[in-house]
Amino acid sequence: MHGILTHMKRNFHFSAILLLLTVWFAASVNAQNLGVYPTTLDFRLTSGQSEAQIINLSNGSANKVQFRIYLNDWVRDSAGGHIYYEPASIERSCARWLTIDKNFIELQPGESTQLTVQMLVPSSPDAATEMKWAMLFIETVEENTSRNDKNAQATVKNLIRVGVHVYQTPPNATEKGIKVLDLKPNPEIANTYDLYCKNTGDVMIECKAYLELAAATGEQTKLDFIEFPMFPDQVRVVTFELPKNLPVGKYNALGILDAGEDLSLEAVESTIEIKPVVDNTDKQ
Repeated sequence: MHGILTHMKRNFHFSAILLLLTVWFAASVNAQNLGVYPTTLDFRLTSGQSEAQIINLSNGSANKVQFRIYLNDWVRDSAGGHIYYEPASIERSCARWLTIDKNFIELQPGESTQLTVQMLVPSSPDAATEMKWAMLFIETVEENTSRNDKNAQATVKNLIRVGVHVYQTPPNATEKGIKVLDLKPNPEIANTYDLYCKNTGDVMIECKAYLELAAATGEQTKLDFIEFPMFPDQVRVVTFELPKNLPVGKYNALGILDAGEDLSLEAVESTIEIKPVVDNTDKQ
């Protein structure tokens, strides 16, 4: 049984440890004393408007550091993972509107600089009707010169990659909306349930979801909430693993989606059953 219930910039630190480590929402690399700030650029432009924003880069290490800068398109999949594409290749990309004043930067020890990111929205009326986004990568590189006699070659090895999120939200894109679509068992993991959520509005929203269980005895169990963002039109699947010590029996399950004070809670109700574990061991 299902029913919908409606009553109801960043600056973090991280350590650079692994090769090809990608770090999100990070402002500095403690292990190498590298600084990138901010890691989110929010543009709110209408058709024909232009704006420049600054990213600050610094090298607090004892070594020279080189960066290469480039753009990618990206989306979040239903589990929240990042999927990357060539720039200006997805429908909601704003990469084609971005200009970066440098695509390679070299910083000496103690040196800092600024990277200018310019956005120009086309003057056509339909250019500013929906939210768009892109990812700007700032990647450290190390030049290694081979000493193989006459055939000396320079090779580039990736070290650290910081993703700067770029969002373009037109001023007229203000509608917020969420919807819970379903709550059903995960097809691959026993005693695990998937809550299907959708952002039906015009802007990205920060959400949290949780699961409440009520036994026939009246005893209630509330699972820890899970926080996540959703792009417009995105469907997100939030997976909840039931407590292992949950007694056998039927439960009324309520999956709840909370997107903050601006929106009413959305929820879906279902009946689930915890069955005893069957021992399939052959009896001798």
